[in-house]
Amino acid sequence: MLLKNTIKRFHLILFLFFVSFMQHATEEIHDIDIYKSLENIDEIRTSDPKSFSILLSEISNKQDLMSKAERYFFDYLNAYKLIYIGKSQEALPLLHIILLADDSDPLIKFRSRLTIINLHGIEQNWTKGLFHLSIILKELPEISNHRTKVNAYVVAAMFYNQIGQYSLGLKYAQSLTEIASTPKNICWAKTIEIESKFNLKQLNDIDSNIENSIISCKDEMIPRNFIRSYNAKLNLENNKPIEVINILSPYLKEVTATRYPRLIVEINTLLAEAYWLQENLEKAKEFALKSTEIGKNISTTQAVVAAYKLLYKIAKKQSNHQEIALQYHEIYAELDKTYIDETKAKYLAFQLAAHKELEQKNQIALLNKENALLSAERALIKANADNKRFIILILTIVISILLLWGYRLLKAHKRIKQLAEYDHLTGIYNRGHFSQIANAGLDYCKSAGQELSIIMFDLDYFKKVNDNYGHACGDWALKNVIHACKAIGRQNDIFARLGGEEFCILLTSCDKDSAYQRAETYRQAIADINTKESGFDFNITASFGVTDTKTSGYDLEKILADADSAAYSSKYAGRNQVTIFQAKTQKEKNSTELDSSRNAF
Repeated sequence: MLLKNTIKRFHLILFLFFVSFMQHATEEIHDIDIYKSLENIDEIRTSDPKSFSILLSEISNKQDLMSKAERYFFDYLNAYKLIYIGKSQEALPLLHIILLADDSDPLIKFRSRLTIINLHGIEQNWTKGLFHLSIILKELPEISNHRTKVNAYVVAAMFYNQIGQYSLGLKYAQSLTEIASTPKNICWAKTIEIESKFNLKQLNDIDSNIENSIISCKDEMIPRNFIRSYNAKLNLENNKPIEVINILSPYLKEVTATRYPRLIVEINTLLAEAYWLQENLEKAKEFALKSTEIGKNISTTQAVVAAYKLLYKIAKKQSNHQEIALQYHEIYAELDKTYIDETKAKYLAFQLAAHKELEQKNQIALLNKENALLSAERALIKANADNKRFIILILTIVISILLLWGYRLLKAHKRIKQLAEYDHLTGIYNRGHFSQIANAGLDYCKSAGQELSIIMFDLDYFKKVNDNYGHACGDWALKNVIHACKAIGRQNDIFARLGGEEFCILLTSCDKDSAYQRAETYRQAIADINTKESGFDFNITASFGVTDTKTSGYDLEKILADADSAAYSSKYAGRNQVTIFQAKTQKEKNSTELDSSRNAF
């Protein structure tokens, strides 16, 4: 009986062990199936967005059965889906959870940071995007996964293109081309390269590379249609609307099927502009309205801004739609201003990131020097144990002297920089430093195709103020003129004293009509200065001259001369007024030369 019970217990233990083993084996197989399914879903993210969304929704029912690794992978894919359908703010917390988790896969963490960079690009948070991009580029050499490395080059190239740094975008696109091994990777490399070359004016509408790139993207709907959009833009720039329609119209259904708002808006706006050039107002209006409707959530993109501008032009041309035209113009003006501000924000973010990187390198170099000094100190202490106290004393004295010398040198450097760059009386830029910054600003605006205006003004009868009330009063007047102008100016305006009572203001991304309004505001602010605080009662006025790069070009000497000429005209016309520089016609130039010849005799 005892033997029989022992055998029963043994069989029961074997049975339980078998059940446990089978359950564990089933869970392992199940885990493998889920992870494999997630990998398959990941593969079709861009090539088949619709199937990707469906399969991800189906597998979401198995979240309770997922391991931690699978859950992080699922969260990553779900974040990608949320971004794709325009719910970026819901995606960001999922990605940050992966980024901050100690037990998440380093590769998924790296890919999550790549997606965060894309997200910041969508949200136009350029500073944070550049911060994460700098981390990615530092970690990239340690990444062995070829697919992830390819994606990192894609993200870097795309982000640099987004902030207008097309040379860097082209650099990483070409690096991507060198390592791309699949049709999908080659497709993205070609797409980004074409975008970079288009914006760098290195592309033409007969470039065979365009057609070859479209062929290389036969399995990728989004990039191949973006390539078509750049081809259409080239033809639009060359005033070939029929070619634009022929390029884009056959693929409208395919573009709509991508469900990607930015691409859909881009194509609809290009078609609207093509029909406008053909004077087909109904078709132009139809596609422009589609663009504004689909682009509600991305209204500050260039394509949506262009669509509103086109709707304004269409309504204006229709005599019975003037009120609608005004409404469209108000929307266009507001969005265009926002677009310009965003472009400037991109440039400033890039400059700030470059500055921080340089500062970090300097800090590392300083730390290396300090480490070298400490190593030398330890070696000396070890080699001269008997003289330890004496050596420490000597080193302390030397370090103190070096620190004191360095502090004085730093103060002297700051003082020299202040004297070299700023006017000591008013605190604004002096003429020499202004010339350096102005030339850099002109070069940037020229390469970026942006307008730039300049305002010059000269205080009226300022010599009488010095003669009648003394130079101390004159200095008071100069300081208060600058204070009044800076109080109403933009933070990024370049303000300089060229000499005496002559001043100059350089306005980036500003046409001369806007600059004229700004000059009027400055003029009134100067005229409103209460001089009684100086101890004397007198009036301060100024004569202004305004011009822009569209009128005077991008040469600093020429634009300053034209603005000065306009300011002189203000003085000649009675002072205390603003004059916009007008370029002389050939007839006027000939008349001036004839008068000069007569005066010579």
